[in-house]
Amino acid sequence: MMKLILLLLLCYTLKISFAMTVHLKFKVVKLRSTSTPVAMATLRGRDSMNCATLCALRPTCFGFSWLQGLCRLFDWLAFNSPDGWQVSESCDVYTRIVDSQTRLQFGSCTQSSTKTPGVCGRAIDENRNQNYHVHHCCTHTNNLLSNWWEGQLAAPSLVSYVTIYNRQDCCAGRINKFSLHVNGVECNRVNLREPFSVANFGCNAFGSRVR
Repeated sequence: MMKLILLLLLCYTLKISFAMTVHLKFKVVKLRSTSTPVAMATLRGRDSMNCATLCALRPTCFGFSWLQGLCRLFDWLAFNSPDGWQVSESCDVYTRIVDSQTRLQFGSCTQSSTKTPGVCGRAIDENRNQNYHVHHCCTHTNNLLSNWWEGQLAAPSLVSYVTIYNRQDCCAGRINKFSLHVNGVECNRVNLREPFSVANFGCNAFGSRVR
């Protein structure tokens, strides 16, 4: 577990030239570190504030370090992997501020196919009734191989777990086997013996697309 040396909030709202508002919330997790997470991208940056802007504009960017005019952006996997850090000249390491207790909101969704009226939005419309035939309350795909549902979060976030309400009027065993992905990276592979009604499935991944 990395010791938190200093909490530095960069809570600015910047107006970018293409009329996009970016909310920057980062903290220093390591001061004058001699190792940094392996970079997913290295970009020129004037200072840490500039690096924060560049990271905030990339959905998969979890944090950055700044050294000699270069922003080294890294993702969640590199930050949390024992092998994801490399030797570096002394610099500060920043990460996004995440709240593991916040209930995340989806802005949109899509799915592999739709069996009317089971559109993808029924999975996130707050209706928790589990009788599909009577209330048409769940999402429903056609009977095809490799079906999937995907939601787009309102902002890149730490996905600790996903709660699924399964239909109970019939066919609950159809999703005994499935995988959870965040931004295309598998975070959980589920293989149940018995059907479930409501369950939480761990994930612990960072991103904006949940499938």
